[in-house]
Amino acid sequence: MSLNLVSPGVKVREVDLTVGRIDAVNDQVGAIAGPFARGPINVPVLVETEQDLVKKFGKPSSRDAQYEYWLTASSYLSYGGTLRVIRTDDDDLVNAHAPVAGPVSLKIKSQEDYINNYQSPSDWLYASKEAGSWSNDVKVCVIDAAADQRISIGTFGLNVGYAITCGIITSYVTSAGAVENFTGYIKGIITKVNEGSIDVKIVSRFDVATGISVPVTYSDNALNRILAATNFAGQGAYYQIFNNVGVANSLEKVRFTDGGTVGVGSTVIEIGQRLVSLLGDVQTGDLIQTLNSEFKTRVVGVTTGAITVETAAPVSFASTTLVVTYTRNALDGTLGYGEGLYASEDRNAVVDWYEQQTLGLDNTTVYWKNIAPKPGTSQYASERSSLNDEMHVVVVDDKGSVSGVAGNILEKFTNLSKASDARISPSENIYYKDYLSNNSQYIYAGTVDSITGADYTSLDGYAVKSGGSISWGQETTGINFGVVGSKSYTLTGGVDYGSGGAMSAELSKIIESYEILSNPAEYRVNFIIGGPSGGQTIFEAQAKANRLISIAEARKDCVVTISPERSGVINVTNSDTQTNNIIKFYDSVPSSSYAVFDSGYKYMFDRFNNVFRYIPLNGDIAGLMARTSINNYPWFSPAGSSRGTINNAVKLAYNPTQAQRDLLYPKRINPVIFSPGSGIILFGDKTGLSYASAFDRINVRRLFLTIEETIQRAARAQLFEFNDVITRTNFVNIVEPYLRDVKAKRGITDFLVVCDESNNTPDVIDANQFRADIFVKPARSINFIGLTFVANRTGVSFEEVVGTV
Repeated sequence: MSLNLVSPGVKVREVDLTVGRIDAVNDQVGAIAGPFARGPINVPVLVETEQDLVKKFGKPSSRDAQYEYWLTASSYLSYGGTLRVIRTDDDDLVNAHAPVAGPVSLKIKSQEDYINNYQSPSDWLYASKEAGSWSNDVKVCVIDAAADQRISIGTFGLNVGYAITCGIITSYVTSAGAVENFTGYIKGIITKVNEGSIDVKIVSRFDVATGISVPVTYSDNALNRILAATNFAGQGAYYQIFNNVGVANSLEKVRFTDGGTVGVGSTVIEIGQRLVSLLGDVQTGDLIQTLNSEFKTRVVGVTTGAITVETAAPVSFASTTLVVTYTRNALDGTLGYGEGLYASEDRNAVVDWYEQQTLGLDNTTVYWKNIAPKPGTSQYASERSSLNDEMHVVVVDDKGSVSGVAGNILEKFTNLSKASDARISPSENIYYKDYLSNNSQYIYAGTVDSITGADYTSLDGYAVKSGGSISWGQETTGINFGVVGSKSYTLTGGVDYGSGGAMSAELSKIIESYEILSNPAEYRVNFIIGGPSGGQTIFEAQAKANRLISIAEARKDCVVTISPERSGVINVTNSDTQTNNIIKFYDSVPSSSYAVFDSGYKYMFDRFNNVFRYIPLNGDIAGLMARTSINNYPWFSPAGSSRGTINNAVKLAYNPTQAQRDLLYPKRINPVIFSPGSGIILFGDKTGLSYASAFDRINVRRLFLTIEETIQRAARAQLFEFNDVITRTNFVNIVEPYLRDVKAKRGITDFLVVCDESNNTPDVIDANQFRADIFVKPARSINFIGLTFVANRTGVSFEEVVGTV
């Protein structure tokens, strides 16, 4: 090498002869597609256990023999392998959802589909994570930073002297039983701004129906309750009390003992019990005054439902508005009893909105305060001058249709945010739509329900300060997010593979699901499990088998397991007829060393439905190969009493005799038999290859799949290196130790690796190619055993007859 040194010195160069290595290959991954009750659509989901299968794809259904798909998948998992399950699509599949107006046809296939197409809908509020009827009647309960206390409102930006207008929309029942409406508003002036509350002096009350504005006057330093009065002849006056936001409470009667006029001497004002509680803690010494009159008197006695006042000048109470004004004898600045927007603050009399809110369930009562503290404004939003971004979301199995327990809380997510950029850490986004999409197993969020956006308005009879913005999903900078309060949404309208819970998918849709596996670079799969043929004709079952084999032939890294068409085996009493039906089925299935055919169905217990079922054996055959890889090596045969025992099998639908097996085996069909003392076992290890070859045995095919995949990975490390002696030697030094290890583990009897100038000629090098020829002699499994027993005469030695045997 050229040192490129001008003066004496030492130059160091490194040469790496360790490029590439042999990596272990996981060859225990199966795949099956079919109609399942739950799960994303046409997305291969990795499942490791039966519990995972239940959690991600629901339970087996008796409808349309769907249990065959489920129990075939479960059977494979029982052998220790992992499984990619693909839920097949169907035109009838619909997600359960809470619509804005009427039901919509909503099918969200996967999380990717939701992110790309459904994050900004306008016609649904919340939807189930997966399509189907499984989530019907699930409730989504939501609450946010909506209303404050009944006597407290937000005081941000308020000052003494500001005008306050409070709208009123209410209805009441007259003495004649008719329903009358009142619409209007009350105006007032802020006299004091407290911490979390304001004092307001009422100025006037306006009735929209009559167009009359009635002025309101009263003494300062007094607490006020506004009552709208209607006079009924001979019965005194009826009054209706308004709460803090102008929502009227029940109409009750106020009657004076003298028939409507206060005379000489003490007078008793009889008040309905509800008004007594709403008016507050009226005590002896408080003042009573009427509007537009000179009448003022002092309370001298209080009993249940009645107030006795001092002697006063005569005054008519009919057809007027009464302002009950009372002042404490010992004014200490802690005024305020009862409720109303117009009262000073008394924390002991506070009724907090959040404390009263429930999840809104049908079968039980759960208070939000027992779920989490009241949401408000997150630290992230507060630091960016925003308000009211926090919300809680709870998913409840109200009727027990999902978990089996009515009212069971399936999930709860607290302190999520309405802000699209909200985070609690650099890596954790808490925007409610994104968070539910990534973390909920049950729901997606859609559009926002009708929300409150005015500065001061009502929510469930409480005052609320929400700010001027109503839009969610904005970035958090100076946004006062709108509020919805406490809401409960019921998911409905979910449909399976047809009305009434149908669970049968079309053949074209099932094949479409399997074709997702066509690209080996996208999904690693070792076994494609054919599953059942229930509901299909023999021609449809053959078409399905043919398509799966073509997928495996194109991939060249997996094996397809196929069982015969169901009706040819189940409920057929004559075993010879069963044999002919099985042979007829496989005669039209193409020859391939990437396929393995079995002889039928096993009888197993379905613990979810408490019944025995016939299930195709192709899941078990794939499971036997996976178990052989786990306990031994892929190049061992999965058949026989040592490694071929079928799990969870009570009996077989078809148990071939030796004569029937002699017909099946030459037709590439591996019999599964009942063997006394060994149980139910796989009794053949042929592939679907129709001509004589080393590859007509399962162990040889799986040997080559394993070493091809392993050495192919090592060869990738040689890409873009120079095709010279160093690279070729390095590759040989990687492959030969690996093949020696396979030989030591009984996979091959001998091998040869050629990677030199003989196959890397100048033409090959100039074409930027690299070639290696690997010759192996596969170990062969024993399929036939001959035992010869020779009876000898007593006087004849064994040496004399051994040569003649």
